[in-house]
Formats: sequence, structure tokens, C-alpha cells
Amino acid sequence: MFLLAVALAASTAVHAAAPMELVSRAGSFKRMSTTVSTKGAPISTADFTAAILDCERYPMSASYMGVKALLECRTLEKRSDGYSVVYQRTGGNALVGSRQYVIALKVTEQSETRAKIEWDLVKHIGGNGAPFAGPYATALNAHTDAVYTPFNTGSWIYDKSAGTVSYSAQSDPGGTVPGWLVSQDAVMAFPLELLKVRWGVTP
Repeated sequence: MFLLAVALAASTAVHAAAPMELVSRAGSFKRMSTTVSTKGAPISTADFTAAILDCERYPMSASYMGVKALLECRTLEKRSDGYSVVYQRTGGNALVGSRQYVIALKVTEQSETRAKIEWDLVKHIGGNGAPFAGPYATALNAHTDAVYTPFNTGSWIYDKSAGTVSYSAQSDPGGTVPGWLVSQDAVMAFPLELLKVRWGVTP
């Protein structure tokens, strides 16, 4: 019995979540948000959270001013502390370079009538052509030419009773980005595309 207890303790330790530091939410960057009606679409809160966390099935069709909102998205880890760690990379053009992120998403509220998923940026150092260092640096080092944004946080909220989905984000894109490209339309291109493709929901 003692040996079994030791073995179980060792197994738990092996599968415990590795250290991960999230970038503080203390930044005062402009918050952009949108709320759209589900127009009676039969969406359960469980289906909603599952879809938001299933980034391998995100649509890659969203774009703004010729810049792809998403070129790549994959789950790096499902952690024992409840976080889903996701890698994302955006497109670029002659005016704006590609961006990449490692974000940690977590369901922070869920009932039969309401669900909330929040995310924060996972802290890494390096970039600007140099190798990255941090818990998920391997994913980032495949594209060291892409800017790793210094701040990115936000949330999805589904209110089934009200029939609404809300999306909000605060982000510092880093690097040099023309101000007109950091707009409400640019930031909302992907979430609106996801709602349209997944459930046929449009503003």
C-alpha cells in the first residue's frame, strides 16, 4: 500500500502544471469590444466553450485590409490548472509584420445560461530576430521574424438568456504598426468570422 501511495504521488507530480508566468493585466491599452445577437441559434454554453477552446478548428478566412487575421493556431498544452495554452500567428504585408502569441485561455464561469472564457499572454523574452526563451519558446522560435506582442488579454462571454456573445480585447501589438490598422474593424475581424463560420451568427 505504501509503495502504491508513493507511485501515485510521483505520478501526480509528473503531471502537475509546469511553471508559467502570465503578463500582468495592469497595462492601460485601449479596450475594444463587440456584442452580437445569436439570433436564436441553438448554442449550449458547453458547446460554446468547447468551440472557443478548439483552436485547431478556427477559420483562417478572416482578414482586414489584406492582412490575414490568422495564419496558424494550435493548442500547445492542456494544463492541470485548467488553462489551455494556444499558439497563434497572424499574417502581414508591406506595412505591418506578422505577429505571434502564446496565450493561456481558461473557462472562468460556466452555468447553463452563461459562460466566460478569459485569456492572458504567456510571458517570454527575446525576439526581434533573436531566439525566444520561456515555457513555450519552441513554438515561437519557428518564426523569430514575427513580433511577439508585449501585451494581450481579453475575454469571450456568452449569455444564453440574453442571446448575446461578447468579445473584448486589449493588446499592444508591439513593433511598428500604422495607427489606422489597429482599429475596431481589424481587431474584430477574427471573432466575427468565427461566430459566422461556427454558428451562422453575424452582426
